[in-house]
Amino acid sequence: MRESMTLPPLRRSLRILRLRRHHARRLAAAWRRAFVPGLARGVELTMALAAYAVLPIWPVVAAVVARDPSYALRYWVTLPQVVRHIRGAVRGRSVSRYVVQKLAPHRVEPQQVSGACTHCGNCCLYGGCVYLAYDAQGRSMCRIYGGRVWKLLACGEYPGSAREIDLYACPSFTAAPAAGGGARVIPIVAARKPRTAQPARASSRSRAGQ
Repeated sequence: MRESMTLPPLRRSLRILRLRRHHARRLAAAWRRAFVPGLARGVELTMALAAYAVLPIWPVVAAVVARDPSYALRYWVTLPQVVRHIRGAVRGRSVSRYVVQKLAPHRVEPQQVSGACTHCGNCCLYGGCVYLAYDAQGRSMCRIYGGRVWKLLACGEYPGSAREIDLYACPSFTAAPAAGGGARVIPIVAARKPRTAQPARASSRSRAGQ
């Protein structure tokens, strides 16, 4: 008898506790969405000012990261490239977008990204990345592709959404609402040097059918 009398109040208490947790989570999420963007922008501007403050050493840092002494040997050529890199990072808000994505990720509709890289270099901080290079045909390539630093950056995840494609005015990729599952379709082979496409070999079954 006592157990039957105590069950309803217990259920009500649990329900109230769940509602409170739910509201607390919603308030925390709203607070993060309102606070994190400003914090991220502040972090980005602070990092940009710090980068300008230590600008003279950046050619050496670039040489170490890329394992290419030419950055340091061609000091006065690398220095303007570093300035363009910093400006491109601030313009594209690469740091603030990364911080927001980690601290307060937004839910977006599943998108299907399709296309193939045309090596224009737009997504490389509007062509200002210090590690961006071009071959004789004018095709862009990354000097640190696949390295540890490259893996820490957002470069490997590009393009993740239509917003990023529009941000850099990328002519290579398009994004559309996914029909189901939201799988990304990106037929791209990135390397230090551009690779020429080779025709696919027909399978033994297709040959037999022919």
